[in-house]
Amino acid sequence: MPKKKTVDSLERLCLEYVADTMEDIWARDYTDSYLDDGRSPDALGPFIVLPDLLLQELFQLVKNKEPLTSAVLRLFLVPQLKKLDLSSCTHQVSESFAQTIAARCKKLSTLDLYRCNEVPAETLIHLVKELPSIVKLGLSETQCNTQVLVAIRSCCSQLRDLDISGCANLSLDSVLHLVYDPNGGSLCCQSLQVLEAGPSSLSVNMEDCVWILVFVLLALPKLELLFHFFVAEAVCLIHSQQFGSSQILPGFPSLEKLAWWRRTLDLPREESARLTLRLREVQHIEEPSLPLVCAVCPHLEEVSVIIRGRPGWSQSFSSCGSISRLSLYARECEDFRALLPVLESLGPQLRSLYISGFCFIDQFSFHVLLRHCVNLQKLSIYFCSPLVYSHGEGQPDFAALDWDFRLPPLQFPWLHEFSLTYADTENPLPFPHVLLLRHSLQWLLTHSPYLDSLNLSHLPFDLDQLFYNVLVPPSTALLHLSRVTLEEVYASLTSVHLLLISQNELSYLKLLLCSEIHQMEYERILDRVDAEGFDLEVEWG
Repeated sequence: MPKKKTVDSLERLCLEYVADTMEDIWARDYTDSYLDDGRSPDALGPFIVLPDLLLQELFQLVKNKEPLTSAVLRLFLVPQLKKLDLSSCTHQVSESFAQTIAARCKKLSTLDLYRCNEVPAETLIHLVKELPSIVKLGLSETQCNTQVLVAIRSCCSQLRDLDISGCANLSLDSVLHLVYDPNGGSLCCQSLQVLEAGPSSLSVNMEDCVWILVFVLLALPKLELLFHFFVAEAVCLIHSQQFGSSQILPGFPSLEKLAWWRRTLDLPREESARLTLRLREVQHIEEPSLPLVCAVCPHLEEVSVIIRGRPGWSQSFSSCGSISRLSLYARECEDFRALLPVLESLGPQLRSLYISGFCFIDQFSFHVLLRHCVNLQKLSIYFCSPLVYSHGEGQPDFAALDWDFRLPPLQFPWLHEFSLTYADTENPLPFPHVLLLRHSLQWLLTHSPYLDSLNLSHLPFDLDQLFYNVLVPPSTALLHLSRVTLEEVYASLTSVHLLLISQNELSYLKLLLCSEIHQMEYERILDRVDAEGFDLEVEWG
């Protein structure tokens, strides 16, 4: 059953009390004691004595209680603060507030100003100049412009992670000024490992954008992640090394010169060697380009690949030796059997697998797919109805199919997260497929001892019977289950009560559009959770 509510530590209770009285006592006392008597508005207030870890915990508690005011936020701006995430209270972050951060919080290593668009660019410039220890900076959807990037390249020598996505004041060429100083003739931000530079919209000139991304990839030797829609295209251009038609701004080195520099940097004695990058993740790769991307990025760990049904497409995965997190998107419904060669090759090394747009025409292929996934930690499958199903093939022996398939047993010793969604609800799933799917799912839930997150959506069978078979005593399945989401499935209070009486660590249960759970059933669930003293959040809709 879910964990019981426990008594918090004295330290936690004290923080809870401070959080509950933040507006009525602490913020008011700060205003009365420091501001109303004519003292400087830069006075630090009472939290100057708290260590950074307690500040972080208290700040999180306050954010979860109620909307933050500017007066409360200012209480947390103290010199020992190292991390500050303001993405959930953007309306309180004004120009003067940003100036206060710059004046007080010079030890910040992480700052997130996502959507804090009331802070002008001039103030952002002043702010980054006052943060010499900044390692991770989030400026997504702010007034960040080219001048802000110039200030970052000049002053933030320790920066490792930068998010400038969705900034309307940044042009395609702005990012060039982040990585290169045309006045000094030098490359900048050489410690940058993660850069998110997606545009505020995709209505950009793809060719110009790709050339700029090539420049960035070549200019940043330690870059491991570059988040942008056209990264894969830029990597393919680096593979071809056809840079003659590139259009780079005056004052910036040509791509040929930059490529020569990268070759001499990586392999000083082999200037003609092929270019390689340190990227560990590339998204939105068209399947035919995958071998080229893998050749340029030998350290790739995570990719998302778009499948368009080209014959023999699975052969593109033969060179993906280092990939451990794989996402596959089929634009047109693909047979699971076409995926099996990929999983047979990569399956043992995969730790995360996401599959969307596939169907299992052969009802046994779903079980075969699972057989190649026994080392996964995370598995998500969005599947559709078979493209071909003939009612004239004769009726199967349903009695023989039902729960007596004699399929090879499977174990999933590392699986922590599992999600299964039937994404083709307008087309019924053939009955033999339903039976085999239910059997395979039951086996997976029974033999995944460390599963902690489960998401089941739109499945075409009764989950009450499934949970009964998995959880009925003396079952020891799902002992570590902590989060469950059931969306548009046939599940009644029977399933919920089985989860509540079983041994598990359930802390979150979401019941969305479940046909057998209405307002009355939801209230009964809440009553039981309260009566039993469970530390469980239940969401219903």
